[in-house]
Amino acid sequence: MSTQNTQDIRIEQRGDLAVLAVDKPMLTSLEADRLLTTLRSYHEQTGCVQFVIDMAGVDFIDSACIGSMVTFLIEIDKANGKLMLAGCQKTVEELLKITGLTTHIPLVASVEHIYEDRE
Repeated sequence: MSTQNTQDIRIEQRGDLAVLAVDKPMLTSLEADRLLTTLRSYHEQTGCVQFVIDMAGVDFIDSACIGSMVTFLIEIDKANGKLMLAGCQKTVEELLKITGLTTHIPLVASVEHIYEDRE
């Protein structure tokens, strides 16, 4: 299990899945580039193509961060990979539904739920 940390974004390899945990209640344009850079860098360094972003501690996400997620989704899809979001708060989930993103990025209850489904 390898781990990579950048300030309030941590990424940890769990089997074939990279789990990116965000320790910020608000994801704004200030974090958008860092989020995308962290995901891209990890993919390039490890070859991992299965990603989940743990959103349990995030209460707000702006359009720049949604754009970063879409950009990474397109890139990882080309590598036959997958991006999922786990533990979204109700406000974040509603915004993702309004934007139509939930038709492209699966939402799961929690990171632990992903592992339960794999057993």
